[in-house]
Amino acid sequence: MTNPQSSEAPKTESRRINDPGSPYYLHSSDIPGVNICGITLRGEENYREWSIAMRNAFRAKWKLGFLDGSITIPEDKAGIEDWYTVNSMAVGWLMSSIEPNLRHTIAYLDTVQDLWKDLQTRFEAGDDMRFHELKQALQECKQGGDNVTMYFGRLKTIWDDYDGYRKIPKCTCGGCKCNLEKQFLESVEKEKIHEFLLGLDSRVYGTLRSNLLSTTELPTLNKVYNIILQEERLQKVTRGQADVQEAAAFAMRTGGKWQSTPAKDKSKLMCSYCKKGGHERDSCFKLTGQYPEWWKGNKGGNGKEKIGSLTKEGGRRTPGVQANAVGTIPEGEGSSHPDPKEFPTFTVDQWNSLLEFMKKYKAGDNLEKLSGPHFEDADWSG
Repeated sequence: MTNPQSSEAPKTESRRINDPGSPYYLHSSDIPGVNICGITLRGEENYREWSIAMRNAFRAKWKLGFLDGSITIPEDKAGIEDWYTVNSMAVGWLMSSIEPNLRHTIAYLDTVQDLWKDLQTRFEAGDDMRFHELKQALQECKQGGDNVTMYFGRLKTIWDDYDGYRKIPKCTCGGCKCNLEKQFLESVEKEKIHEFLLGLDSRVYGTLRSNLLSTTELPTLNKVYNIILQEERLQKVTRGQADVQEAAAFAMRTGGKWQSTPAKDKSKLMCSYCKKGGHERDSCFKLTGQYPEWWKGNKGGNGKEKIGSLTKEGGRRTPGVQANAVGTIPEGEGSSHPDPKEFPTFTVDQWNSLLEFMKKYKAGDNLEKLSGPHFEDADWSG
């Protein structure tokens, strides 16, 4: 004789377990050993982040009622079996999302609700203590050397955690028409705007911050963030152009043989070969026979060489400082472009701009009149 209960149980089980619209429904891909929230619980340090993600994952699977206890154990036998099947799956999900070193310290509990409460009691700090920690973190959160996106991201993380502890006021009498909740949320956003602006680098964004605060009505938080982000991009472009020009001038001043060296006092030097002052024997042009370009191109009619920037003081000639040596380097003697490796922080675009800048001022006719002896070149004119 057929048992009526045994014939009805499969129908009930099939209806609950396989019905996609039921909180008892389990898909064939549901496995107890899978971390369904994507975050691993490490302890008190990330418990709140983990708990929010886990509740969201259970809600997505229609299983939040098992976590908070709102879905209780049914009274019928088939329903009890269904409930424990889903409960065991949920326990597996929780345990799989806990760090292995921490998992063995947690007592095994039969129901997912009891396990959830045990973790909450163990790792969730008191509201007042956590509220104080987050308030301090907001005060200490500054831009520092980060870009605006990274700085705003750090603030956003603290705000999200902080909002979990805010208690939004709600009207309990039912007769309030002043939109209390909306006003509260607007006040919270304005507070976040001030916190964001206060943490910015004052040297870069001080003026823009003053302009924003002086407006009659503050923009929204997202609008303020976009304004600051645009200013950051503008600052990068401006600094990039300034760096290229400065590096080009530096490269021209220090390129090749024109690289500056500490000045020497030549007034006391005397050549033992030509018996003239201003240089020593090892740099005497008459002895070595090697004349620089500026010396060959500046011979006067009396056969004596003239130096473009020499002055007379008390009957003795002393070397003067050349105003500018840019563009006077002979070909093959240090006139090649500087090596890109000397400027490793330059981007490709900045480097190309640097080369274009150098081409404009390389060996121009307007600079030829500045050619002459460098302050450090040997002088044997006496």
